[in-house]
Amino acid sequence: MTKIFNVLLYFIVFLLTAVDVMAQTDKVDYYSAGYYEYGGITLPYRQLDLHQNKDGKSILVIQLHGGSARGDDNEAQLAASAVDSVENYLNAHGMKSIFLLPQCGADRVWNENASTYDVTMTMVLEHWLQDFIASHSNVDVTRIYITGYSAGGSGSWRMINDYQSMFAAAGIAAANPVMVTAENCKNTPVYAIAGSADRIMNATRIENFVNQMVALGGKALFDLLEGKDHFGTCDTAFTGERLDWLFAHRRSIAGDVNHDGTITSSDITAIYNILLGAE
Repeated sequence: MTKIFNVLLYFIVFLLTAVDVMAQTDKVDYYSAGYYEYGGITLPYRQLDLHQNKDGKSILVIQLHGGSARGDDNEAQLAASAVDSVENYLNAHGMKSIFLLPQCGADRVWNENASTYDVTMTMVLEHWLQDFIASHSNVDVTRIYITGYSAGGSGSWRMINDYQSMFAAAGIAAANPVMVTAENCKNTPVYAIAGSADRIMNATRIENFVNQMVALGGKALFDLLEGKDHFGTCDTAFTGERLDWLFAHRRSIAGDVNHDGTITSSDITAIYNILLGAE
């Protein structure tokens, strides 16, 4: 009986692995591949441009993968269910968008101690994003979003901690806030999701941190997924309702009255008219 059970278990694992590999292989066909270098570090990434025939600028969405997708093949980060969740949402809602999936090297992690490395992975990410935005004038700088799960979620906490004016909002799943403060993170709206059965990340710690952010005046939500372990949380965190909340946010820019992500003559005219009306 035990042998039969083991055979069935191996067969199930094989099927699940095969599904992941097929999904990953399929995405290789339509996610373009890119590479960025900074500080002696090469950052592979995948890019998907959606609904670019629409008017207006593109929102920019970044997703940081978990630890098992580390490497340099520029493919492993494609296989996660979290990728499907975001991609499907952007497609279903017809959102003009650019979806970026960077890959962390096998010998590094997204959230690193600055005293250990001259150039941390979050520094690489920040320079990459700034250069990407500078070379893509169609990006709406008021609508840049970061999502992450597991180790990528901890990297997302670190990104909003270190670069407080970059993101309109963050969606973070199954990830402890490490080497960050609530005071810094409160400046970015955050939706944090944790599993009650997660034995890798601490749901109570995450909830307490979110509560600290709110107490300091931040905008943050916390959801506890009952019965979900670490991997179940990563797979199911990015629901349509949570992504609705995420993408409803826009970062304000001083002087951008018409909220198009740039300061133009139309903003100056609008400000002039407002001042005239106030007199």
